[in-house]
Amino acid sequence: MKLKNLLFILIVSGSLYSEDVLNETVYWELTRVDTKIEEKKFDEAEKILKYWYKKNWRSRSYDKAVIARTYGFFLYQQERFDEAIEKLQVSYDEKALPLAESTSLVQALSQLYATQGKTEKAKELLLNFIAIAEKSPKPVPGMNTVYALTALIYATDKDFDTAYKYINIAIELSTSFKEDWYQLKFAIEYNKEDFIAAEGSAKALLFNKPDKKRYYIQLSAIYNILEKYDLSLATMEVSYMKGMLEKPEEFTNLASFYLYKQNPVMSANVLEKAIANENILFTTANAKLLADSWLYAKERSRSLDVLKDSLIDSPNDIKLAKQYVDIAFSAFKWSEVISGIERVKKLNISDNGKYQLMQGIAYFELNKIQEAQESFTKASKSEKYADSGVAWLEYLQALKG
Repeated sequence: MKLKNLLFILIVSGSLYSEDVLNETVYWELTRVDTKIEEKKFDEAEKILKYWYKKNWRSRSYDKAVIARTYGFFLYQQERFDEAIEKLQVSYDEKALPLAESTSLVQALSQLYATQGKTEKAKELLLNFIAIAEKSPKPVPGMNTVYALTALIYATDKDFDTAYKYINIAIELSTSFKEDWYQLKFAIEYNKEDFIAAEGSAKALLFNKPDKKRYYIQLSAIYNILEKYDLSLATMEVSYMKGMLEKPEEFTNLASFYLYKQNPVMSANVLEKAIANENILFTTANAKLLADSWLYAKERSRSLDVLKDSLIDSPNDIKLAKQYVDIAFSAFKWSEVISGIERVKKLNISDNGKYQLMQGIAYFELNKIQEAQESFTKASKSEKYADSGVAWLEYLQALKG
């Protein structure tokens, strides 16, 4: 809002809420101040304000209160904050402004105190005004905003119980949905670890602002804390279907959640689409997650293809190399088992006989009996797989007759 418009509102608002009216001369002088400001003649505007501010006024003078308030807002616009605070406080202390007109002054002054690190002064001002307003026989316009501001200042000081009291009053008094207020309410509930109440606030935010991604993530997180896992997943699914996911971790979190909820196909589909659309990179970690998804979906060949692509980029990754062999073996991909074990050997992974035995079986299935016998012989000399190696050698001998 332009300063001229703000000053005009502050000047004429008295005629709307109060029997007090400005002295006609004062009114025209303040109008002249507006003109000087519009012309960017700030020194001349301040000269007028200073003259009328320093005049001797009667106690509880409405004219003095309006002049001090106007001067305070002028100084604020000049970024002379300490002087602005002084003038605005004088305007409030004059106790001449009607309550309905004081709300904007109290809001501005308390915020100015807070931004200057004087939160105790802000609280003192707000609580004083609230006490006076609550004694009024008539509702005071704008009090819901005063309560919300009080809640914000107490929340900033981590006094969440007091903040919660006032934000609830503010919301109760409001006739329309206030997004900022519900955000504050949710934050307070989260910090108080009142997750049941936080669920209600998160739902209200999502219901009223369904196009904001953050509220889907927020509600999903609360459902997760409350162990309502199906609802948590459903909320994330909706945001995914709406095309709201953007960050790489949002896609991988959803995929992990699908895997946790035993829906590996959806997990794999989310990852493959995200990789294709370059929402996430085909890193080793993401490749492992995708491979696991296809593995749990009993799509071993697709899992193996993922690992094969990943090993091209990370040929020395021991975990990937081992996983490749194990999946190839379970998928009966015997050639892949052999090539995978050769890769394992090059990485100097210690073999307690397991890979020698697996390689022997793979050679046997490919009808490469000589190579199979050599592998089983090596396995028979190991400590852990000696019995299996010997059994296979005896079986080969029996086949020869």
